[in-house]
Amino acid sequence: MEKKRQNSEDYIKYGFTDLTINGINKPQCVLCNVVLSVEAMKPSKLKRHLVTHHAEHSAKDMSFFRRYEAGIKRRRLNSSGTIQLQSNAVLQASYETAFEIARNKKPHTIGETLINPRC
Repeated sequence: MEKKRQNSEDYIKYGFTDLTINGINKPQCVLCNVVLSVEAMKPSKLKRHLVTHHAEHSAKDMSFFRRYEAGIKRRRLNSSGTIQLQSNAVLQASYETAFEIARNKKPHTIGETLINPRC
């Protein structure tokens, strides 16, 4: 049986909270929302992410990261990390547009130049 790392409350001082995906706890950065692997749930690797990607926030205290953590948890639909979709109609329109671009054998970048300005 493998030893599974558990999220510690101390990880918030490195800017990470836990995210449960399919029953597995993974660290999620509260600043950039990046989800790291389970192997990265070590204080040294979490600190390295904070220093290399968010150097300007590396000296902040835990209350700063707790505010960002609260914002992330508010945006989640449930504890598994599923994000709430804003509208099914928008998603359907996006799929239909992508399908039309692919069916006409056009590059996907045509959507950026042709369709996005009209949205």
